[in-house]
Amino acid sequence: MSAIATADLDDVLEVTARSIVEAASDDARADRRAHARLRAEELAWLRQVRLKSGPAVRLIDLSRGGALIDSRVQLRPGSTVTIELTAPASLLELSSRVLRCELAGFDRGRVTYRGACMFTEPLFIEQVRAGAVPSAAAQAPAPAHPAAGASPAAWQKIVVRYLDGSTLKGYTLDFHPSRDHLSLWPSVNAARGERVIVPLARVKALFFVKDFAGDPARVKPAAGFEEAAAGRRIEVTFQDREVLRGTTLAYRPDGSGFFLTPADGSGNNQRVFVVTAAVRRVRFP
Repeated sequence: MSAIATADLDDVLEVTARSIVEAASDDARADRRAHARLRAEELAWLRQVRLKSGPAVRLIDLSRGGALIDSRVQLRPGSTVTIELTAPASLLELSSRVLRCELAGFDRGRVTYRGACMFTEPLFIEQVRAGAVPSAAAQAPAPAHPAAGASPAAWQKIVVRYLDGSTLKGYTLDFHPSRDHLSLWPSVNAARGERVIVPLARVKALFFVKDFAGDPARVKPAAGFEEAAAGRRIEVTFQDREVLRGTTLAYRPDGSGFFLTPADGSGNNQRVFVVTAAVRRVRFP
């Protein structure tokens, strides 16, 4: 293809993307017209907006009923995503339904998508800013003794798979991909002295599970992506040759790790944090 033809094609793509964005923005305004919308510049106190277990996103506007965001990943209309808002005094997780997601533009070969999301519960913006969020989804900083002060819903059940093949099961409150360790408790009522500090440098993967016992009678389906959640399909081969398939929203080869949602969405594993150092090969089917 000639240079002139390539330039013409780029112009057409840019005009098409601009038209799609404008149409999507008009639709989003119509759907959320019942609530006043605040643009990103009016929400300077928000420290970060991101998809849970996924990448940071660019906030276009926010209302009591929903949000308009720009993302590097394409969201599936009709699917449910969780948007995290980090405010000065709180971290709020907002379950949202994706109304639409359209092409927003191109930047140095990378595609940006614009998604309109509707919250499943109303957001009280001023209370979020003040740090007095009434929603049960708000997560306050962990108390000095989590076992004495945390609600049962705040705990996460995880199975730690170490590089040497051993496993450890327990509850955690403080895991974050940016940290190099996490605290693991044998039960939500355990004494502080019973917790175990787990360094990620020794870990192969963390499995966030529904139940520690699982379902021994359940027959595992054939490997595939039929039940895969939204995101980019990925196949991970660990150093010990184990293969894990699913989808991811935030894979970075230079990061410490990334979350993967197993392809078998009906299984016991809700999501898996894969430690990059334990990976032999990554493939995108």
